[in-house]
Amino acid sequence: MRFAKTLASTIVVMLIMSAFAIAFPAEAQSNTRTQLNLGIKKSDNPSSTSASGDSDFALPSIVRVGETHFVNGRLVQIEGKSSLSGLANAEVKLIDVFNNAQNPLVLATAATDEEGYFLFEWHVQEKVFEQLGVYKLQEGIGSVDNIKLQILAKYDGDADHASSTSRGYIVELRPLRFTINVTPDKQMYSLDEIAKVTITFKNPLNEFIDPDVLEVFFDSTIIPPTKIDVGSYFFITPALTEKIHSVIVIADKEEYLKESIFASVVATAKLDVPVAILSVPDQREYGIGDFVEVTGDVRPAFVERSVLFEIRNPNGILYDVGQTFPSEDGTFEHQFILVGSLAIPGKWSITTIYLGQQTKGEFDVGVIQTKFLRIGIEYPETVDQNSDTVGQGNLGTPIGIQSMLINSENKAIKLTYIVKVTDSDGLTVMVSWIKGSVNSGMSLKPTIFWIPDTAGNYNIDIFVWNSLDTAIPLSAPAKIKIGVV
Repeated sequence: MRFAKTLASTIVVMLIMSAFAIAFPAEAQSNTRTQLNLGIKKSDNPSSTSASGDSDFALPSIVRVGETHFVNGRLVQIEGKSSLSGLANAEVKLIDVFNNAQNPLVLATAATDEEGYFLFEWHVQEKVFEQLGVYKLQEGIGSVDNIKLQILAKYDGDADHASSTSRGYIVELRPLRFTINVTPDKQMYSLDEIAKVTITFKNPLNEFIDPDVLEVFFDSTIIPPTKIDVGSYFFITPALTEKIHSVIVIADKEEYLKESIFASVVATAKLDVPVAILSVPDQREYGIGDFVEVTGDVRPAFVERSVLFEIRNPNGILYDVGQTFPSEDGTFEHQFILVGSLAIPGKWSITTIYLGQQTKGEFDVGVIQTKFLRIGIEYPETVDQNSDTVGQGNLGTPIGIQSMLINSENKAIKLTYIVKVTDSDGLTVMVSWIKGSVNSGMSLKPTIFWIPDTAGNYNIDIFVWNSLDTAIPLSAPAKIKIGVV
């Protein structure tokens, strides 16, 4: 045992020594040491430079795409304990290590003069950072996602001089962004109308500007826009049906952040009758990951006419659209879940539309405890027709897939219990479901039967959704297996 511990300790020490050998090449240990400082101008007194390389300035704290920044510095060789002299004709690099330390991004290069001084000319370019995945697709107008960089200078060394790096500086990168406006010619349309939708683009100076790449989708179908003038486009929709139609605009331009924005075009039946709409969310405040349930009633109630919903996040970005039909007594409900990059804290808005009229409401999303799941799946198992547990199935004999569904919410929940059976090759042999509801604090034990017609091993996946239409998960999936002979 003592030998094993000694051997393990020796291996650890060897690994540590190997790691240091990789980080600091052996030949560098005998080379002349060097020191690299940023913020040192040639007009400065070299003797005033501290050994740590501190100076009054080096890099600005904020840079913007399209700008050019000049960064001074000096590379010196250290001879003895305190003797410093400039290292001439050496190449130094300005790099960012914050976003990819293993493969740092070279921002600029420079050569030292006879006294070791150099000057970086850094052109701040967006596309370079985009290649490393630093720039990511944003959620649209109103989103501010500045990027942090850690900038330092690096000298790789040569046969006679050791490598060195300067101290690092945290710099905030401000991207160039479009301002995109998507404007239908009307706020609301009747059935079978067409809409003219205008799209405009402006730069940070509020000047109209054309994107290099422009894609427009109407209800998930690409539609080519027509150019009106610089930075101004339009398209005509097909005849509108009774729903909230989605518009997605994706724009890109050299040196600009790639943008996507969501908008909507609303079409509904319009009747010349007084309309009353009551629509409220089930809570006043939610957390990220919560379910939101909007309920209410409409008067008069026409079961063939849609109730439409438009939900926007605090930045005004379209987050969710919905359509449902009222029951005979006028009641309705709509559910959605607060997940994804658009689900952010703040004050949200809900617009409910019915028979050409609309009402607006609000709710808050904050940093509060949330429940991602509303239904618990317990004891998933395979059973026979008497509900007795079976570990193996027989050809031609019904096998029941049964689970205990537990509702821990303080209200009844409607649900759809779904079972999918796949064979050992991953091919689906059966999908079936049951719709039901479970009261607050109660449990439900649904069973779905399957009759196997081929021997083999099977995987069974169990899902609980709110419905097949919106497919919002109410529980984590469960998985069991069974063999059939």
